[in-house]
Amino acid sequence: MKLSHSKTLFGIFLFVFTSYLPLRAQLVNDTDVHELVQTLANKLIAVYPFPEISEKYKVALFANEAAGKYKHLSEDSLGKMLTNDLRKVHKDVHLRVMKDEDTYKRLTQPQERRSGVRNRDPEQERMIKQNYGFKKVEIDAETSTAYLDVPGPFWGNQDAFEMAAAAMNMAAYSKYVILDIRHNPGGTGHMGRFIASYFYNAGNEQFYLNGFYKDRKMDEQEWTYSYVPGKRNPNAKVYILVGPGTGSASEGLAYAMQKLERATIVGDTTAGAGIAGSFVPLKNNLIAFVPVKMVVGPNSEEGWEGTGVIPDVPARGKDALEVTRELIKKDIAAGK
Repeated sequence: MKLSHSKTLFGIFLFVFTSYLPLRAQLVNDTDVHELVQTLANKLIAVYPFPEISEKYKVALFANEAAGKYKHLSEDSLGKMLTNDLRKVHKDVHLRVMKDEDTYKRLTQPQERRSGVRNRDPEQERMIKQNYGFKKVEIDAETSTAYLDVPGPFWGNQDAFEMAAAAMNMAAYSKYVILDIRHNPGGTGHMGRFIASYFYNAGNEQFYLNGFYKDRKMDEQEWTYSYVPGKRNPNAKVYILVGPGTGSASEGLAYAMQKLERATIVGDTTAGAGIAGSFVPLKNNLIAFVPVKMVVGPNSEEGWEGTGVIPDVPARGKDALEVTRELIKKDIAAGK
C-alpha cells in the first residue's frame, strides 16, 4: 500500500512538474526585458507627438523595471503589464504592447526569409475573412435608403478599396445613406477619406482632417479625393451610426463628416482614440502600437483624442439604427 501510494504521489509530482516546464520556458528573461523596455522608451521619445508625455512614459517604464515589476512574467503578461503602466501615466487607448507572433515576424523578417511565402500571409487571410471590412449593403426602395454595415477594420489595399467602391456604388442612387460603423475599430485613415469623397462632387474636394507630428515638418493636411471610381452621391442625406466600438480611423470619418456638416452622427460617444500610429517590434514576439500623429479637425487644433466623437443625436439605451430610421421617416414626411 505504501509503495502504491508513493508511486501515485510521484506521478502527480511528475505531471505537475512537466506541466509547469512550458510555462517557465515562456518567461521573458531580465536581459530581454531591459532591451524591450529601452526600445519602447526610445521610440516614444523619438516619435510621440507630445514630448512632455513621452518623457513621463520613459520615467515610469524605467522606474518600474528598476523596481522589478517586469520580472518573471510571460510574454502575454508582460505586454498587459506594460500597457497598463503606460495608461496610468496617460490614457492613450492607442498605445499598447501585446504578443503577436505573426506581426512580429512580418516586421522583423524580410518577405523572402519567411517560410511558406507562397501562401497568403495571416493578414491577407484576415482581410478576406472580414470581407475587407464591409459586411452588407441593404437598399430600401420604398424610402430610398441605403444601409451600409461597415464593421471594419478599414484596410488599405487594392481589394479593400474595390470592395468599398462596390458598396458605395450600390448606395449611389439612394436619397438617404446610413453608414453603420458602431463596431469598426479603425484601420487606415485613407479608407475613411475614400468613403467621404463619394458625398462630394469632383472639384469640390474638402479639407478632411489635419495630422501633426512631433517633427512639425512632417505635418500633413488630409483632403477628400478628387477621383473615386463609379458614381458619387453628393446630394444624399448622410447618417453615421457610432458607439464605444467606433475607434481611431472610423472615428476620423465620423468626426470629419460632422465638422464638415455633411453627416448627422447618431448613437453613443466613440472610443476617443485620436492619435494615429504604427506597430513597432520589441522582443520575444512582443510588439507595440506606438502613436505618432495627432489628428484634429480641419483648420482646428481640436480632435477626438480622449473625448470621442459626440453624437448629434444621442441614442443611449436605444438602437441607433431604429432611431435613424425614425429620423428618415420624419425627413420624408417633411419633404426633406
